[in-house]
Amino acid sequence: MAILSSGSKFLKTDEVKNGDVITFLSEGVWQESTKYKYDDGNPRKQFVMEVQYAGESRSFTVNATNRNELVNAFGNDTSVWVGKSATIELVKVSVGGKIKNSILLHPVKEVEEE
Repeated sequence: MAILSSGSKFLKTDEVKNGDVITFLSEGVWQESTKYKYDDGNPRKQFVMEVQYAGESRSFTVNATNRNELVNAFGNDTSVWVGKSATIELVKVSVGGKIKNSILLHPVKEVEEE
């Protein structure tokens, strides 16, 4: 299990650009969101992984779309993702009726040696 420090800085869309690469440093954990809640007032769960970006460790919330892409590329055991990389693409998405930038990950597949 990964231990996330409460002082971790989350990677944000305004800090990245298309083509940037992140590398996964932890297998991730499910944690309660401090920002988003269900209609009944309970906090939503979010999947957070530690990643390396621009030479520093950052926290990154992996949404369902990115989780599906990563599972398709690397499998559903997130401990296997540690050390693997993904390329960032910024895309526009509708969140709560507002158009916002979001990070879409493209897993970097390893080249198999013959």
